[in-house]
Amino acid sequence: MSGRINFYGARNNDPPGSRAIAYPNVMHGQAGGSGTFEDPITFSAGTDRYRPGTKIYVPDLKRYFILEDLCPQCSGTTINIWTGAATDSGSIDCQQSLSRNGNWSYEVGPPKGRAVVAGDLYQNGRCYRI
Repeated sequence: MSGRINFYGARNNDPPGSRAIAYPNVMHGQAGGSGTFEDPITFSAGTDRYRPGTKIYVPDLKRYFILEDLCPQCSGTTINIWTGAATDSGSIDCQQSLSRNGNWSYEVGPPKGRAVVAGDLYQNGRCYRI
């Protein structure tokens, strides 16, 4: 599967500064996760493609993600991936540095055992580098 991937975090969440999610009963109760198979990170999507609880794996990010939030502006294979709970301006810079034109590959319903670099994509002032 491939699709457009955008990024969001607490700073630009709704409401701003929060870890609130649309589907708090899926796994975490609020946006988060470590990116492992057992503890995937939150992602959001529109209502036309994936159901809450859908798990994906993004090879370029080396993390598993789970649908726990709603992205009203997303449709089809476009998704938003949670970068972390940080609210400093570096979180936005990180989201922009991870963004790219075109589609990303991701696997829907992946098995356990894929390569993982656990942790938020933005944490302690540092952004994950592909």
